[in-house]
Amino acid sequence: MAYAFNIRSENETSNPLLSLWQQCSCFERSPSMAQLSYPPHITLAIYDDLAPESLLDAFSIASMGIDKFTISFRSLGYFEAPNAIILWAAPEPSDALASIHTRIHSQIEPELCRANYRPGRWVPHSSLATSIEYSHRDEAIAFANKTIDPFEVVFDFFDCASFPPVKITRKMRLNETGS
Repeated sequence: MAYAFNIRSENETSNPLLSLWQQCSCFERSPSMAQLSYPPHITLAIYDDLAPESLLDAFSIASMGIDKFTISFRSLGYFEAPNAIILWAAPEPSDALASIHTRIHSQIEPELCRANYRPGRWVPHSSLATSIEYSHRDEAIAFANKTIDPFEVVFDFFDCASFPPVKITRKMRLNETGS
């Protein structure tokens, strides 16, 4: 079982991401993001073998004093994984997002995290479709390269979740003073 730290949006500002989920699902056999039963999010770290107590301790420290914050999205992107193409929305650089990522990795040795989520390697993204078969590769990449209308999403929760399936281990509403 794997564990992830995520920020997520549980408000109407996430509607553009939900719309993109729906649009991208046409490249999949079944809609990967909708099947998660989990809101739009950005994953900050994933651990495959870590004691739950270590995760919860890191969560408590990393979550201290975090205000909700807004992230702008102006483009899409993709990863070519061994068995699938992954489409995602690209967030503009965010000090708040970077700060939470740094806090997590200051509490848990970065070497224990999956390599793509470690400091210096992490590419912040909000996944839109995670199981696109290579038979739809060209269409999916063309979609990722298209120009989108910029939009903003308010991230208002921080959590630690296990998966699969997604099960929230710890969840915190971010302070209302942020924007």
